[in-house]
Amino acid sequence: MKRTLLLFCFFGSFFYARSQSYFGFRDDNYAGIQGVLFNPSAIVDSKYRSDVTIFSASATGQNDLYGFNFAEVLDGNYDIQKDASKNIKTNNRGNLNVDIMGPSFTLNITPVHSIALYTRVRSITSLVDVNGKLIDEVSKDLDVSNSFLIQGGNPNGVSNSWAEIGASYGTVLMDHDDHFIKGGLTVKYLMAGVNGYINGNDLSVAFNKNNANPEQSQYLSTGTLKTAASYDYQNGNDPKFSGASAGVGLDLGFTYEYRTNCHTCIGNRYKFKVAASVTDIGKINYKNIVENTYNLAGRVSQADIDNAENIFEFFDTHYTKVSSKTGVKANLPTAVHTNFDWNIDNKFYLNLSTDFSLVDAKTVNGTAIANSVTFTPRYETRIFSFYVPVTYMEYSGTQVGTGFRAGPLFVGSGSLISNLFSNTSKACNLYVGLKLPIYQNYN
Repeated sequence: MKRTLLLFCFFGSFFYARSQSYFGFRDDNYAGIQGVLFNPSAIVDSKYRSDVTIFSASATGQNDLYGFNFAEVLDGNYDIQKDASKNIKTNNRGNLNVDIMGPSFTLNITPVHSIALYTRVRSITSLVDVNGKLIDEVSKDLDVSNSFLIQGGNPNGVSNSWAEIGASYGTVLMDHDDHFIKGGLTVKYLMAGVNGYINGNDLSVAFNKNNANPEQSQYLSTGTLKTAASYDYQNGNDPKFSGASAGVGLDLGFTYEYRTNCHTCIGNRYKFKVAASVTDIGKINYKNIVENTYNLAGRVSQADIDNAENIFEFFDTHYTKVSSKTGVKANLPTAVHTNFDWNIDNKFYLNLSTDFSLVDAKTVNGTAIANSVTFTPRYETRIFSFYVPVTYMEYSGTQVGTGFRAGPLFVGSGSLISNLFSNTSKACNLYVGLKLPIYQNYN
């Protein structure tokens, strides 16, 4: 296991392993069910009679410690220690967000009533307030590392995965001359997957290298660490989704449209629209989760780390357990989203969207998204759309991406252009999806 276990123990692995999904595409009037994920009012008065999604997936990873040249990374000989730029702080952060949608559909029942049903699997991992120098030192190969003493502070890491089945309803609330308002609601059943977290208090780590016998190099630590896992790791059980630990979630959204483009047309004929929503209200009850608190005062050798089977066995063997409890509730990543979409001239749009977490990422077991602001120029027609999202991400700075929709296929990235042309990219986002669109009878 080398030093990887210790790196995981002190939170470094989170940086290699969260954030928003479908940059650019989600604002398309033909986004369908993917737009409903961010605002359920998008379901009604849609461009589709029905939108059947076969599959879609989005993944975003970002951090504020390492900057990468992705062209060199893809060559396969990239060395993080030698080649990556570094922004070492006492409170570095990182996250990973994976969002996979299975078979799903929307259905326009009447011109003013619509429904949707979707299946989805999600995973969010985040890390805040970790000493970047500790991560950087521990991630080095043992033969090139040096002795060090670092105050780790109060790092907080959370990983939460779950499956959900969502049912949405949207309706027109007002349709009067130029003014149009619609609202929507999503209720979702949550099936627990894997929830784990680590929370440190006044951590410090010292490494004393033994040059003659590296396996006898010593790690001395102080402070306390709280760890938890939602599966029975002590008896060798693997993590899995379970209906025994479940919950209920809620999304709520509204959209206002100022319609001057066509008074007699239907189907999003607006000059501009303003939308707002709150998503992921709710919690999952992990009945069998085990939370342990350890006093980390002590020392371990490199050999102890190499011989450990897993992180939990390592803690149980080498540190004093000061408390333990079973059963916790994990919040969903509750967030507020806003969206302003301006139809400049027929097929050309400018969009400004924001995503802000309502959960403090420093909370123990607090699942939270990273805040972001996205500006997207968009070309949109019935069959084809093209967009260039420019996003400020809380942890990784400004990213530029691109994407397109061509009939049933959509592919894109919120960071592709940045990744191609920057030597210090701190984020990567990709998404893809396939659907069977059944259009309305108007353009």
